[in-house]
Amino acid sequence: MKDLVNRALALLLLFVLSGCATVKMARNFEGLRVDDGAKPIATVAIENYGYYLFGFLPLIAGEPRHPNAPMCTLFSDSVTTQNNIMMLNKTAQKVNAKRVVNINVYEGWTGSFSFWIIWKKQLSTGAVLTE
Repeated sequence: MKDLVNRALALLLLFVLSGCATVKMARNFEGLRVDDGAKPIATVAIENYGYYLFGFLPLIAGEPRHPNAPMCTLFSDSVTTQNNIMMLNKTAQKVNAKRVVNINVYEGWTGSFSFWIIWKKQLSTGAVLTE
């Protein structure tokens, strides 16, 4: 039993230190334009995920105020579309984008890996930033 508790604590520590919110950006467009002729600055992919007890009690989730950092929130539901859009807006401001186009949001849940006791919620957002 003690070994099982130690493994569970080690797994929780791994989740906490891994970081659950990420922002990735690509900038190589080689002269391409978006639908309305605007010049793209970057394509942004944002992912935020968290783990929930029985699918509704948050255990650990991404820290949207510090994406790409080894930080998570405990017992707080920060895996929301609003938080992903906040990370998208901050990224757009950093690269001086004038517009955000082609925003896509995907939300997925899975719980089969733990016999539906612990559920993982993943929220992904993608967009193109233009001048």
